[in-house]
Amino acid sequence: MEITGPFLDKAKKGQPKPWYLRYSTGKLNPDGTAVLDEAGNQVLQRHRPYYASKAKAEADKPRIFEQHDATGSGQFLFDRNAAMDYEAGRKIAGNATFVEVARFWRLHHPENPKQTLRDQFSQFLVEMEYKIGKGRYLKDLKSRVGAFVAGGFGTRYPETVSRRELVAYLKILPGEARTRRNHKGCLSTFFAWLLTREAVTGNPASGITKWDLPVGKRKEIRFLLLDQVTKYLRAAERYAPELVAHELIQLFAGVRADDEMKDFRAEFVLTQTREVVIPEAIAKTKKREVMNGLEENFWVWWKMYGPEKGLLRPNNYLRRWTRLRVLASVEDQDEADRLARMPVKALLKTPLAAKAIANWPWNARRRTFCTHHVAKYQSAEKTALILRHRGSSYTLHNSYRGLGVTQEQGREYFQILPKPVKIPITPEFVAKGIVFLQAQRRLASVTPSRRLEGAPASA
Repeated sequence: MEITGPFLDKAKKGQPKPWYLRYSTGKLNPDGTAVLDEAGNQVLQRHRPYYASKAKAEADKPRIFEQHDATGSGQFLFDRNAAMDYEAGRKIAGNATFVEVARFWRLHHPENPKQTLRDQFSQFLVEMEYKIGKGRYLKDLKSRVGAFVAGGFGTRYPETVSRRELVAYLKILPGEARTRRNHKGCLSTFFAWLLTREAVTGNPASGITKWDLPVGKRKEIRFLLLDQVTKYLRAAERYAPELVAHELIQLFAGVRADDEMKDFRAEFVLTQTREVVIPEAIAKTKKREVMNGLEENFWVWWKMYGPEKGLLRPNNYLRRWTRLRVLASVEDQDEADRLARMPVKALLKTPLAAKAIANWPWNARRRTFCTHHVAKYQSAEKTALILRHRGSSYTLHNSYRGLGVTQEQGREYFQILPKPVKIPITPEFVAKGIVFLQAQRRLASVTPSRRLEGAPASA
């Protein structure tokens, strides 16, 4: 708004109020809205107030500016700049009210300092380790929630993360549908912990179901066939008898390989009561569990190969187990014996080794046990009890019943008995490096007479 003047009205010269100002304001309707012309422009209304003197006219300008350039109610007063901000903000906010916009802003920019998700995550790991200890589940939480925090959410405040954002994050994760569900479970645990700390008012991950995420194609369950199991066990007896006890616990009792076999001890097998005890310290469920009702051939194998005490998993287990799988894949017995004498490092570099490892089914030993046990009894009830399966027996039956294994094959599986060999074939030792040099020094230190002892007398 522009105010011009003061001007002297010569027609009123000598009258009480000869001085005046000129300015224009927008014309308003009775309801306070602006009057617009046909082009959509606001209609202006001219004003000409009169004053007794030029000084009084000049002094009234600030009042006019204050009156017409600002308006509002209560303690809030909006001037022209505020009106311009309002119009620009309305275009950005769309249909949202300014109250919603203000609430969103304050949520993301709190007046009092708050902890971000990254800050909360470090405390979460400390508390979870105290509650559940170091184990696979803690590693999963650290990996999956850590990936979420590092994936652009670390600087966010917990309350600002919505369910829609979590669904979008889970949908773009690489991997199978099961991977996404596992990530969702870890995120739900994290936000549930935040809920107990009153960092959020609700758990945005708890309402996400598998139907909200992409449905992955179910993979076919792979396992070892009856002749493959027999060949594998015979190879273990012939080339790696130190692994037999470790393998039969999985093939004939179904103990989990990924998290229970690492610390499985011979003392857990109770031959007197014919039970296998899974202590709380190594059980996946974190509860002590007892397995009974195992097949007779398990106890025959255990009597032959089971040690009295100590860990079943030998030192350098992974390389030993890889060597066994490679040798078990060789069809020709003489060729397998030749390869068994090779140094392990050289054997594992052959193309045969890469092929054998690639063809080995995931979680093969436990799945092989499940498949043949369900086939033998034509029911998953007993199998679920041995496996300590927390889901319904129907799920287990549905997974393993239709895999083409007959009841007779199931019976034959649990009739496989040990056939130990007298002299197992082990890799031939080739002295190299410092070991070779030490052997040479020992040989050089022996006197000529001693070196010739036992040699046939010359004619």
